[in-house]
Amino acid sequence: MLHDLLAAAGLALCIALAIHMALPYRAQARVDAGLRRLGGWLQSQMDRLTGWRRRQRQTRAAALEAERVIRRARETALREQGARPEGEWDGNVYRPKSFEKPKKPH
Repeated sequence: MLHDLLAAAGLALCIALAIHMALPYRAQARVDAGLRRLGGWLQSQMDRLTGWRRRQRQTRAAALEAERVIRRARETALREQGARPEGEWDGNVYRPKSFEKPKKPH
């Protein structure tokens, strides 16, 4: 059964190549261009299918990594909360109270 199928596919390919060789140059070029377009379309469809899974995996990995970094930053901030000097926030700038002390002149 498999041998018959392979033989039939080989015969069909040989007949298609013989017909292609018998065609005039312009018709050969047109058939070749159509086959190239078909091959490019098939390749883009395969890339789309495999790329979808890859993008999904990368998105999930990025979300997990972001969550891990945020959790680590929160834990560090809570741990160092007592060690941080007193001060105030001016927008996103933290100014410790120790900077407000006048320095002694030399």
